[in-house]
Order: sequence, then C-alpha cells, then structure tokens
Amino acid sequence: MMVACAFGPMTAVAQDDSEGAGNIDVTGSGETATHECTPQSTVEITGESNTVTLTGECKSVTVNGSNNKVKVEATRAISVTGSSNSVTYKRGHGKSKPKISRTGMDNKVTQEK
Repeated sequence: MMVACAFGPMTAVAQDDSEGAGNIDVTGSGETATHECTPQSTVEITGESNTVTLTGECKSVTVNGSNNKVKVEATRAISVTGSSNSVTYKRGHGKSKPKISRTGMDNKVTQEK
C-alpha cells in the first residue's frame, strides 16, 4: 500500500506535465483531424494530403510534406516545408500577426478574412 501511495502523486504530476506541454503530432496520409490547442501547444503535421483543423490558440504550427490543408484559429508562428501545402489562419496572438516561414514549392499561408 505504501508504494502505491508514494507513486500516486508522481503519476499525477507526470500527467499534468505532459498535458501542460500540449504537443500535438499528426502523422500520416489522408488523415482528417480536429485538435484543440492551448497557448503552449506546439503542433507538428507531417505527411501527405492531411486535413487538420486547429481550434484555440497554438504556440506554433509546423507543416511538413505535401498537399496538406490546415486551418488554424490562432498562432504565434507558422512554418511550412514541402510542396503544395495550404495553411489558413484567422489571427495571431493578441494584435500581432504570426511569424511565417515557407520553404519548398507552391506552399500557401493566408489569413482568413
């Protein structure tokens, strides 16, 4: 019993830490997913022909691969590598626009009107 009690709080802390980190990884081909971000969430989308919707405020969004379509409610930074990826965002954090980095061919990052 004492061992279970001793490890109980440690397990809870570890779960809180992992939830606090807020890392969201989407990997694959042809996936459709919706994820809720927190201001600490780091999002990485890797693969081909994925459709991802991100609600809430994300710390950063990274897209790698080709033909991915991503909609972001709010983020501080967007990084896109690969080809023919499309990222649409509503807003940055506060009054700032997100920092945008694009490498590759035919990648588009646009603000939703």
